Amino acid sequence: MVNIQSISRNAQIHLCLLFTSLLLIVMPVLNKTPSQHITDMSVLAAAEFLFLVDTEEYAESWEVSSAALQTMLTQQAWSEKISELRSFLGPVVERAHQNIAYTDDAIDVPSGEYVVMTFVSKFELRERVTETITLLLGNNNRWQVVGYFLR
Repeated sequence: MVNIQSISRNAQIHLCLLFTSLLLIVMPVLNKTPSQHITDMSVLAAAEFLFLVDTEEYAESWEVSSAALQTMLTQQAWSEKISELRSFLGPVVERAHQNIAYTDDAIDVPSGEYVVMTFVSKFELRERVTETITLLLGNNNRWQVVGYFLR
């Protein structure tokens, strides 16, 4: 079992900067409540992504993610980093949806529609973890994950 201290400092910094930078840019302008259709479609995309991550199908989770995320990290790099991060948590025990926010006028990120969801989760090895998922409406009119952050 790998714990957070054994993950290379470089990998920790890389993932932290990658996801927090996107969130820090998008979060201040997320002040809209999404429509029911946007909520339904983005929740389905997030659920699919989380299922793949929870079942350790990391390569497949990369496949359903956005082109923006795929450009930032190769499939192999994504799989390795997510595997390292999730290994210190153990299997998910429960996950409760906490918040959802929507914007279509984010600053300093590619134009588009974004949804940010937060969940409070309990894992076998960690009692309380906040999972934040940022989704982007893709060219194919499907919501796709562009960021995944654990805190």
